[in-house]
Amino acid sequence: MNNTNDKKTVILIAFYNIKALGIRYLDAALRRSGYRVVTVFYKDFNSLHPRPTSATELGLVGDIVEKEKPVMVGFSVMSSMYLETVDKVITAIRTRTDAPTVCGGAYATMFPERFLDMGINFVVRTDGEISICQLADALTKGGDWRHIPSICYRDDGKNVMNKTGNILTDIDGYGLPSIECETSYFIENDEVKASDPQLGAMSYEVIASRGCPFTCSYCSCVNLRRIFPQGTKYVRIRSVKSVIDELMIVKKKFKKLVFIHFYDEIFPNTPGWVDKFVVEYKKHINLPFTIWSHPKMINGNELKKLVSVGLVEVIMGIQSGSESLRRDVFHRYETQEDIINATRIIRDSGVYWASYDFMLQHPFETIDDLRETYFLVQKLSPPFELQLHGLNFLPGTDIVDMAIEQGKLTTKQMDAIMFAPMQKQFDAYWKQENELLSQLWYRMIYCLQFPHQRKEIEQYEDDPEGHQKEINACYDRCRNVFKRRYYRKKINIVLRRTRFMLRDIFFA
Repeated sequence: MNNTNDKKTVILIAFYNIKALGIRYLDAALRRSGYRVVTVFYKDFNSLHPRPTSATELGLVGDIVEKEKPVMVGFSVMSSMYLETVDKVITAIRTRTDAPTVCGGAYATMFPERFLDMGINFVVRTDGEISICQLADALTKGGDWRHIPSICYRDDGKNVMNKTGNILTDIDGYGLPSIECETSYFIENDEVKASDPQLGAMSYEVIASRGCPFTCSYCSCVNLRRIFPQGTKYVRIRSVKSVIDELMIVKKKFKKLVFIHFYDEIFPNTPGWVDKFVVEYKKHINLPFTIWSHPKMINGNELKKLVSVGLVEVIMGIQSGSESLRRDVFHRYETQEDIINATRIIRDSGVYWASYDFMLQHPFETIDDLRETYFLVQKLSPPFELQLHGLNFLPGTDIVDMAIEQGKLTTKQMDAIMFAPMQKQFDAYWKQENELLSQLWYRMIYCLQFPHQRKEIEQYEDDPEGHQKEINACYDRCRNVFKRRYYRKKINIVLRRTRFMLRDIFFA
């Protein structure tokens, strides 16, 4: 038998994400429960040119499954963006093993029936650490899995959805994720490598919390919250010690580590948490880091403390300059003043880099909404970077039904958008509208992030169509400046990392 110490083997597969925190938490939980876990990172993420799987890659993952003889194969299905690859991998694996199959992740949680109907044996909804271990025990020891919380399965031709449960309020109880999966493979470009691909990265993604307090209509967080048992706390924060313990392991294992990215929906700001964090982070980690925040959650005093120990970037979603569009369509209730004030606080706190996210040129937006975005961006406190993109309709989110009910799209059109091949979905996400006036306002908004171009672009705001040539020329120059500025940003962060290293050496 090929399993070390005769331990039963579970295979876990992550798609288009070599960091895949969800899979890494499951890997650690199953190993603590006595299983040998083989983790397969199936292809890397590329938002510009995503590549579907090839026949060669399907053969490679099939070879792994056949070799490892698992008692269970798990698939992490976080997004609808890559379902074409997920379906092909599941089909390929089921021809190579009779082992039970199980799906988890955000998309599988919201649409368990899809996977059960295609022949998947089980779906685990919401937090899966406890339930997947109970399922593995039941399958290997002949136990009854029918009453395990959060498990979905087919019985007598019908789909059975057990109530969600096995959810910890104190998420320290889930333990740390596997920073280095002990037995792992990386499949990409028709090749397989027997190693954990994230160990060669320059950054590490960590979550200090789970859940989001907001109810944005385009995001699945609010829909996932509705699946939680009534009365269960949705937003849960890890202890500072748990976060620091994880990052201390990361520092030892990552040889090229430059910075940390906190991937929380909103970086924790409960009373006292930041105070403890800055002390421990400076003492043990001392690396540049980035966070996500929200206009209603920005706190100047806390930001200054975080800057003092390495915070270099705040990423904040604004989404539109139209207050009515934000409120009535996106279900975001911050005012123009909230947003403007938040950017001022970020600047005054000494944060090196601010990135503001906008979703533009979608079915709900009018030219007046674009104009309002332009005039709001004018009032944001520089320096900042704009991340401009389209609206990605995610299955199951509130905005999908809203678009259909308001006649923006038919159900058939919506399904064609949401379940299109990967490249088509990403092309739509980054695509700029071809309608002339919409395109001109988009380009003028883009140019506002560059101080040296502002005076010129502001000359054209009263008559964009009359200055089409000048706006396009300014936009092209700004695109080139954006590339140079991106590399300067990266160099600056690397230099900050070097300064921190020297400080560690001389003041240890």
